[in-house]
Amino acid sequence: MLKRRQARQSLIGFTEYTYDRYNTGAHHRTIAEQLERVMRREVDRLMLLMPPRHGKSELASRRYPAFCLGNYPHRQIIAASASESFATDVGRDVRNIIKDPSYQRLFPDTQLAEDSQASGRWHTKQGGVFYAVGVGSQVLGKGADEFIIDDPFGSMADAQSEVERKRVKDWFQGSVYNRLQPNGAIIVINHRMHEDDLSGYLLEQQNNGGDRWEV
Repeated sequence: MLKRRQARQSLIGFTEYTYDRYNTGAHHRTIAEQLERVMRREVDRLMLLMPPRHGKSELASRRYPAFCLGNYPHRQIIAASASESFATDVGRDVRNIIKDPSYQRLFPDTQLAEDSQASGRWHTKQGGVFYAVGVGSQVLGKGADEFIIDDPFGSMADAQSEVERKRVKDWFQGSVYNRLQPNGAIIVINHRMHEDDLSGYLLEQQNNGGDRWEV
C-alpha cells in the first residue's frame, strides 16, 4: 500500500512501481522534481540537458506523460523527436504503460478510448490526447497542454549543419508555439551538440527578452 501511495504521489515512485528494473540515481530525482513542477504549472518552460544514456528519455518522455495523464487525464500531449518513428515508439510505450493492470490500479479513472489506440496517436476517454510527431513535420489541428521535444537532432552531423539547425528553429517557432494551449508548457530534452542548437538558440532568445527557461 505504501508503494502504491508513493506511486500516485511522485514520478519517481510511479517509475519504480511500473518499471521494477529501474535503477534510480540522484540525477533522476532532480529531473523528476522538475517535471512534477511542470505538471503542477509551477514551471512552464523546462530544459533538461544531459549526456546520452543517463535515463532522461525514460523518465521524461515515457513515464512522465503516463504519470501526468494519471493525474490529469484530460491533458493533451504532443511528443516530438528528430525521428517520427522514435516518437511513435515512445507513444506506444506510454500507451502500453497506461494499459497495464498495475497502472489501472493506480489511476483507474484514466482509461484509453477504445476507438483510438494507434501507437503514436491515441486518446483517453476523458478527452486527453497523445500525439507523436517528427521534428519538422506539420502539427495540424492539434493542441498541446504539454509539448515535449526529445533530442531534436538525429545526429551530430545534423546539429553541425547550419541548414538543419535553421530548419529545427523555424519548426519550433512556427509549430510549437502555435500549438500550445493557454497555460501550456514546453519541455526540451537533449544533450548539447552545438552552441547554436535548439537549446542554445532558446537560451539566447531568453537573454534577449524571450521565454524564461528552467535549466
